[in-house]
Amino acid sequence: MSDAVEIHVAFDDHDSPRGGCTTHLVSLFIYILLKETSINPLFLDYPLLIRLNPGVPWKTRGNGAVVLRLSVPRGREKDLVELAVQTSIEYSSAFKSRTSSPGLAVLMGGKAERMRPLYLKALTDVVTPDIAIRYAEKHSILIPKEVRGRGVIGALAALGGLISGEDYTYELLAYRVPDMWGEPRRISGGSVRRMALATEPLTFSNYDFIKEKPLIAPRGPDPVLLGIRGNYPWILRKSLEMLEIEEPIDAWIIYRSNQGTDAHCILRKLSELRPYQTACIRGVVSGKPRIIRGGHVCFNIKDQGGEHQACIYEPAKPLTLIGEKLWPGDEIIVQGVVRPPSLHEPQTINVEKIEVLKLAPKIVYRNPTCPRCGHTMKSAGRGKGFKCPKCGYRVKNASKIAVRIPRRLKLGVFTAPPRASGHLLKPLSRIGWEKKRPPPPPEKWFYYS
Repeated sequence: MSDAVEIHVAFDDHDSPRGGCTTHLVSLFIYILLKETSINPLFLDYPLLIRLNPGVPWKTRGNGAVVLRLSVPRGREKDLVELAVQTSIEYSSAFKSRTSSPGLAVLMGGKAERMRPLYLKALTDVVTPDIAIRYAEKHSILIPKEVRGRGVIGALAALGGLISGEDYTYELLAYRVPDMWGEPRRISGGSVRRMALATEPLTFSNYDFIKEKPLIAPRGPDPVLLGIRGNYPWILRKSLEMLEIEEPIDAWIIYRSNQGTDAHCILRKLSELRPYQTACIRGVVSGKPRIIRGGHVCFNIKDQGGEHQACIYEPAKPLTLIGEKLWPGDEIIVQGVVRPPSLHEPQTINVEKIEVLKLAPKIVYRNPTCPRCGHTMKSAGRGKGFKCPKCGYRVKNASKIAVRIPRRLKLGVFTAPPRASGHLLKPLSRIGWEKKRPPPPPEKWFYYS
């Protein structure tokens, strides 16, 4: 587009228990932009669905912001911004909620790389509104005063997401017609299962084969009908065609995303950990795993910086079964979110992934057997040796016998199942499917009825 201006518009926190959703707002904005205005934008990329730190306590449901990277004719920039503000205000008014705090941010003239440090911070740590706004002022980012809620944090941070060189995936989000909002979603669970079997690993995290439950449909009254996750746009379009859906689709959009990439995994030292951070810790198991009330598995891990508790919670089963098999001395990498201390528990890493790097020998010490009758002996008291409870034979100088137990754990990577993990966690099926090259131009990425 000749004599054009590059512009990046980001939206966040338009979610509402009454039915609002940031991606749905964006779908409406795109429709108005393409069908009802003469702005004539050129989309430089797919709409971007940027997931941020899943551990932040005030996050929206999926903690996702949406970015549109566009080129518009010079002189139409103001029209585009005004349309974005107006659409955001009207949408927020329709789904007004005390829990939503919409934010909008606009970067003019390209150079989204300048926002990358804020993106990385919001992806792995806590960012307060004052930090985000100061960063925006420093880099001349426009934050319209009419849409300046807490969502500006996610909107500003998302502007720096999915820069060239990062791994990425795609998600097709389909939206319901308004008459169906609040009604049960009419999607055949069997067709979701068949779709997942036919398309994995090109698609991922769409069906739970352990619980035999579809994972593509949200609950509640929001306008989203379904979301299909995959590695390429074409497989998402094909997957949608494979589903048996007994209600009309109002629209669908394919988003490029950082979900399913482990983008939030950065190596940290235990001494650096603070509440709500994401972290990957390389260390050594320093105590036997403990199974606590509720079926949760906790163990200690240590590195050169200290020692810390890590827990795998019961919903993450079968990852809990891996935690139970750990042994002191095992070298591992744990990935998760730091949970603040409570009245009964210290600060804890909520584990969603474990990589077992090296297994320590599992040695247990057992009482000797009686040389006379072969029965297992018992201690006769401190310094008094052992006594056979069956025949009474005593051995004063005997000691416990070291026995090496075969390990029932293998080296490798183990994750929580999709139903119990965050959007950013890379599933095992995506290992080897990582992408570093820039994406192709967007093609067949939206549909409106």
